[in-house]
Amino acid sequence: MANKTTTVRVDVETYKSLKKLSEQLNQPMQKIIQEALAEYKRKILLSATAEAFAVLKENSKLWQEEVEERQLWENTLQDGIE
Repeated sequence: MANKTTTVRVDVETYKSLKKLSEQLNQPMQKIIQEALAEYKRKILLSATAEAFAVLKENSKLWQEEVEERQLWENTLQDGIE
């Protein structure tokens, strides 16, 4: 089954930048957009994760539970079982 495509409108400057990157990297514009979107999604996920950990750290009881659980998992890594 062939990949379905659609059209996305961008301003002229964005198109020029994308076209230049495409030529520099010798890659299709579609691939550059796909990789940029994947990177942006990773950035959002990492940011949300960092924010969640910051909130968790503010609650000393919950943070202590997190630390204790990590220590339990650390012990399992040293049990010699693969």
